Amino acid sequence: MSLTATDPIQHEEGDLTGPLQRLFGFSAFRAGQEEIVRRAVEGRDTLALMPTGAGKSLCYQLAAMLRPTPTLVISPLIALMKDQVENLPPDVARQATLINSSLDPGEASRRLQGLAAGEYKLLYAAPERLRQRQFVAALRSVGLGLVVIDEVHCMSMWGHDFRPDYMFIRRALSELGDPVVLGLTATATRTTEQDISRSLGRDLEPVRASVVRPNLRYEVEQVENEEARLRSALAHAKARTGSGIIYARSREKCEQVARTLEQKGVRALHYHAGLESSERSRVQEAFLQGRIQVIVATTAFGMGIDKSDIRWVLLYNFPNSLESYVQMVGRAGRDGKPSTCVLLASHADERNLRRFARQDIPAVDDLRGVYRALRRRAEDGRAEVTAEELAGDAGLADESQPRVLVGMLERTGLLRREYDAGRAMTVRLTLPPPADAAGRIEQLLAAYDQQATTRAERMIGFAETRTCRHQQVARFFGEEVRVPCGMCDVCAPDASEVVAPETASRPLPADIARTIVDTVDSLSWPLGLKGLTLALKGSVAAPRSAQRSPSFGALEAAKEGVIKRWIERLVDGGHLEFFESEDGYRLLRTGDTSGLPTLHAVTPSASKSKAAGGVEDLSGADAELFERLRTWRLERAQKAGVAAFVVLSNGALREITEVRPTNLRALRDVNGIGPSKIEQYGEEILALVRDTG
Repeated sequence: MSLTATDPIQHEEGDLTGPLQRLFGFSAFRAGQEEIVRRAVEGRDTLALMPTGAGKSLCYQLAAMLRPTPTLVISPLIALMKDQVENLPPDVARQATLINSSLDPGEASRRLQGLAAGEYKLLYAAPERLRQRQFVAALRSVGLGLVVIDEVHCMSMWGHDFRPDYMFIRRALSELGDPVVLGLTATATRTTEQDISRSLGRDLEPVRASVVRPNLRYEVEQVENEEARLRSALAHAKARTGSGIIYARSREKCEQVARTLEQKGVRALHYHAGLESSERSRVQEAFLQGRIQVIVATTAFGMGIDKSDIRWVLLYNFPNSLESYVQMVGRAGRDGKPSTCVLLASHADERNLRRFARQDIPAVDDLRGVYRALRRRAEDGRAEVTAEELAGDAGLADESQPRVLVGMLERTGLLRREYDAGRAMTVRLTLPPPADAAGRIEQLLAAYDQQATTRAERMIGFAETRTCRHQQVARFFGEEVRVPCGMCDVCAPDASEVVAPETASRPLPADIARTIVDTVDSLSWPLGLKGLTLALKGSVAAPRSAQRSPSFGALEAAKEGVIKRWIERLVDGGHLEFFESEDGYRLLRTGDTSGLPTLHAVTPSASKSKAAGGVEDLSGADAELFERLRTWRLERAQKAGVAAFVVLSNGALREITEVRPTNLRALRDVNGIGPSKIEQYGEEILALVRDTG
């Protein structure tokens, strides 16, 4: 492996290795750790930039043990705090505690008293706890010497994980007598670094451990569709040895992928925030102890997870940003041994990522609505309001939004959020209101939009650009690496261990309707609509019983959505019917199988004709329906004074001809027909279909 950082960290000599050995059992520091500990012990404000798995937590844990006064660690997740405390060495654990919302007030008070009595040297708390005046007052009386801000990039609105409660840390530090600050993050660019210092009102001297991970191989694999994506994930899970993580964007997808892996003999479980706490703990423990090989998870899994022998990480979907990518793949190979990181990519991912990036941008009306609601509630410029009340006043659908929107308004200088009053936020408006208030909001949103778009395009560029993957990551964080690196699919393409599986399909049968009906008859166990669709498609996600059917994959040449509409058409005609099983599932069985309709498939020539809008490949009733649809469309367009394609595209007309929808539900599945077109034209289109052969 030829991958090296060009600017290695230089270490000072000192006597910190003795305490390191005695308290934590390590004989030597990793890159950057000793310098960070030394600065924290000596009382110098520091920003530590260390990649995932580089040992950030040890830096402040050791420093806390060596300082004469207690240390506060601000950590964003309750689960992360709990894991940190539980995994401390015994001598350190006895001097550490946490305070969070899982404790009753009496226990929280007892722990603060223990801190004041010298029982603890290390206290973990969430950033929102600093908005409680009594908590800050108690810490001030104790006399903190060091405040550690974990995941400090959350302070920056231009970072990938902005959290409004981090904005209050500056005020709290002032109330605490301006103790020394140690900020820790794995993913801060130079712009984010500057924003962190600005938000804290002090210059933090950076210590950078290289973001380059020489033992990680970066690969990007192109997939055509969801079936190819699932087959690739399965191929990697079956071919690779050692523990692996598959990250998926949605909870449903985590469950589906884990279920498919299990059916194929891979020991896998899913993990996401929708699980009960006890279930999440059970799954996490099974993975950490090696009882399962693969965990399929959302980004809810991973922070603070201490498993050094993860051999591979696969990203099923695009992450939101290159920063998120580095965090997620950084959970592989913490023991320094070679490990592989695979990103599955497609054009659909690119479109989705661009859409998701813009979805996260608040609407200007929401920001203005929150500002107006606060002004209505304010007396002498001061308002106390819960997030739920503010959401109701401003007409917001999500009760988690108000805190973020108030934080954004605070960045514009239109207000200042102070100590909370119980569950209520306390907000003080800038009086008199600035004359350019509307302009400030629009300017903020424009900047937010630009940052979000840039993050998405940078992630897309990483996947598309055929330059060294390690070099792309390194340059993003201000470093350089020697190329070729020998540890990515660009520099060493022949080193890939897993070949993407082939997805060639057999031709469609002549009688599609009869094939579907016969498949339902042949199944040893009945299936629902989704299961039957997957079985006919030949999907690896199909139920195990269906995969033993001789009809498995009989329609694999068709798109999943088309197969689903064919089945629904047979249901509408009474040829298939739903029934409810004893355990409440809606399953399918055959009905009247006489007079089955002719179901049409799009052939390659039809696809070309579809793009051109021709009917040369159509005949009989199909050609008649297509012409009737075109005539109807022209009449509608002339009446509305618009071009014909504005009413419906040629592709939509061809798909209607192909699938012949018999109800609004089926029509809604046609590409290019959304709710507004259903409302405008739905019944007319269905009447044309019914009246044509």
